[in-house]
This record gives sequence, C-alpha cells and structure tokens, in this order.
Amino acid sequence: MFFVVPFAFAQEAKPAVASPADTATTREVPVRYWVIGDSVEQEAIFVKIEKDTVYLRAVDESTQKLFERLNEAEAAALQESNGQKVEEEDEFEDDDKVEEKKPADVIMTDAVKDSLAAKSDSASAADSAAAAEAAKAAEIAADAEDDLEAALEKEEKRLKMEEIAKVEAEIREREIQDSLANVVENPYIKIFRLDLKRLYNLEDKVMIDLSLSNYVVPVIKEEEEQIELYPPGKANLLVVSNPEACSLFVNGIPLHQVAPDTIKNIKPGKYNISVMKVLRDVEWWGSATVKINADSLNKVEIAVERPSTRLTLNTNPEAVEVYIGQEPSVNHMPDYETDVVVNEVKPQPELQIFFRKVGYRDTSITTEVKAFMPNFINVELQSVDDVEYIQGQREFNQKRRDRRVGKVLLFSSIAPILAGGVLWYLAERNWSDAADKKHEYSRSVFDSEKAQRLIKDNHDLNNQGDTKAAISIGLGAIGAGLLVAGVVFAF
Repeated sequence: MFFVVPFAFAQEAKPAVASPADTATTREVPVRYWVIGDSVEQEAIFVKIEKDTVYLRAVDESTQKLFERLNEAEAAALQESNGQKVEEEDEFEDDDKVEEKKPADVIMTDAVKDSLAAKSDSASAADSAAAAEAAKAAEIAADAEDDLEAALEKEEKRLKMEEIAKVEAEIREREIQDSLANVVENPYIKIFRLDLKRLYNLEDKVMIDLSLSNYVVPVIKEEEEQIELYPPGKANLLVVSNPEACSLFVNGIPLHQVAPDTIKNIKPGKYNISVMKVLRDVEWWGSATVKINADSLNKVEIAVERPSTRLTLNTNPEAVEVYIGQEPSVNHMPDYETDVVVNEVKPQPELQIFFRKVGYRDTSITTEVKAFMPNFINVELQSVDDVEYIQGQREFNQKRRDRRVGKVLLFSSIAPILAGGVLWYLAERNWSDAADKKHEYSRSVFDSEKAQRLIKDNHDLNNQGDTKAAISIGLGAIGAGLLVAGVVFAF
C-alpha cells in the first residue's frame, strides 16, 4: 500500500474551477503516478491536465477504500496468473472460526512462560518506579521544609513550563487550523507534467498520455443506437389500405402504424410502401412504389393481394438492369428492369441478384426468397465519376447490342434462304414442265390447235420459272447478306 506524500517540488495550487460542461463530461479517476527522481509510486485522484500542469487530489478516507479494493483485486489477479488459487472467505467461513479455550486448557509452552515472565518483570518495574517517586516526593518535602526559597524557585519554574506548554499547544492548534484551511482552499496538488515519469489510470487500466498539454478523462456514455425507420424530412403521406386496419411498412421496415394513417415527417423521394393484414392465419400483402413530393398532397391507396411468392425490386435510380441468378454478360440481356415485381418465383434459401446501370457501380446481393411473401428488395446504387469505368460500361453495352443485332441477323437470314430455295425448286418444276410441253408439240406434224396450246403453255411455264428463279436468287442474296452481317456482328 502506497500513501500520498507531498513532494518538495509540488506547488500549492488554488482550486481549479470546473465549468458545468466539464462536470457533465469529465470524471476523476484513481491513478498511480511516479515522479522523476523518486523511488516509489504514489497514489492519488487524477483531476485533469491543464496548461502543462497535472492536477491531483490527495487520497481521503473514502478514496482510500477504493484503492484498497483495487490493490486487493490486483493481488488476486497476480496470484491467479501465477497459478495460485485465491480462497474466498465465504467458502471457508467455518474453517476460520477458532475455538475458544479455557484458561485451564492452555498448554504451557516456552513462549507462554516467557510472556508470563515478561509481565511479572514489568509489574515489578512499575512497583519500583512508584517507590522511587514516593522517595523523591519525600525528599522534596524535606528540602522544602529546610529551604523555602528553593521550593519557591521550583514552583516558579513549573509555572513557566506550564505557560510555555500552553503557548506551544496554541501554536500547534493554530498550525492545524491553518493546514485544514489550506487544504480546503487548495485541494489539489500541482505537478508539472514533464516531472512525471508515468501516470497510470487504475480505473480504465490505461496510461495517461503525458505529452498532452490539456487532458481530462471523459465520461463514458453508452448511447442506444437509434434506428431511423425512414429518412426524416418535412413531407407527409396518407396511406389508405383495402381492407382497413393493415400494418404499414416503408421499404420493408415496420412502422407500428395501422392504415389508414399518415406517415409524417418523411424526406421527399421514392419509397416502397406496403401494407399487410393477417386473414385466416395467412399474411396478405399489398405494395406500391410512391414518389413523395414536399409541395403537394401525398396520398396512396393500396389493396392487399392473394398470397404468392414474388420479388418486389426497387432501386435508386430507376431503370436498372436486373439479372437473376447469373452475372451480366455480352451474350445475355437483362431479365428485368426496375422497378418491377417478379411473380412466380420459387422459394429458395439463397438467390443472387445482379444490378447494373451505366454511371453506377455494379451491385450484387444474395437474398432469401420466402414462400408466399412479397420479398421486398430495395437497392441504392453508388454513382461513379471514373471516366474509364463509365467508358468500359458503354463499350460493354455496345458490344452486347452488336451481338444481339448479329444474332437477329443470323436468325433473319434463315427465312430468305429457305424461301429462295423453295422458289428455285418451283422454278425448276416450271422449267421441267415447259420442256415436256415443248417435247409434245415438237412431235406434232400439223399446226393444230393442240400444238398452239402446247406452245403457249411452254412459253408461260418458262416465264414463270424465270420469275421464280429471279426471286429465288434475290432472296438468296438477301439471306446471304444477312448471314454475313450476322456473323460480323455476332462474332
């Protein structure tokens, strides 16, 4: 146990005035401090460091008990760290009780005998001293009778000694009073911070930084984290549900309000407002995406829908590409574009969704799809200012667009090529029929009506075949062109 000892270099300090703000935000803590040139640590109460001066308060009776508890705790911790078990008083209360022994039961050991001998010696010494005093008094009385002047002189000396003792007592009393007044007037010990080797905070178990010119120990306040249900603002929104008495939600967060009711002091912007009502032990949900304005009357009516498993996707900004279950690629167009409600989704423990928009950083989330729930998902994309990153996004979109066009051209080339092939086949049939007609009328000897008809049919069939062949060639050229263009764009 260490005690506070005033040092020669410690200056008498006037009481430091603490403002109400300081008392509300600062605290005094027990410390151990080590002054340069001293051999032991001292204990005190730390107040503050102000203008390179350390303010300490001496340990009083109340704080001394605190130091005793701290020292006991340190000793117990040291014993436990060394592998020693600290016994608790309550556990061994019965063992610590000492049975009282009767005088007759005391064993006469050597130590007891020595103690009794010492007591008898002290008693004999007291008797001899009393006898000496009595002899001295008798001698003084005899001298007084013989010499009256000597007796008067001794009495005068005695009175002087009493006066001196009285004056000394008054001086000591005055010094005590002055010391107490000084303690009241100057309760702090002032030490220059550079004269301290170290200053250890026993309560927080940390060293106090002596390089600071001004320092106080702050009050540790445990503040409860307040979760904002929605961004605060000055707008209001009236929500009416069908049926009534539905619970209100903003972006999937419950408001502990029942519709119809007004959502007050909300920041203008886009929100997903949803309502829920339990009907026949089943949750019925309804939702709507609402843009709240600050300068107009905001009202929304929402009807609950039959329970189904769906995804309600809302993003800020809007028109964001959505890819469900796969990453964005140049060979795959987005599945949806926000804001959107995806119906007929299978319940699953994990579903990865990707969001992409030019000028914003690509974002992906993993969510659980709950059965017969609307599964609200609100995502705010982070905008980017990197020109190269944005240019890369645009090149990605252009490449994806080209591939899409190429695929369309490739599939589009199939129809003209097939049509051209069919027409060429029909043209071949016409030409074959025309050849048959020519063969028939070439065998005729006379120029008859039948021969004229065969000649006319031959001519018509040749013309039809030529027309179909020309169209077939055109369609083939178109198909070939589309095929080449599709290959160029797609690959």
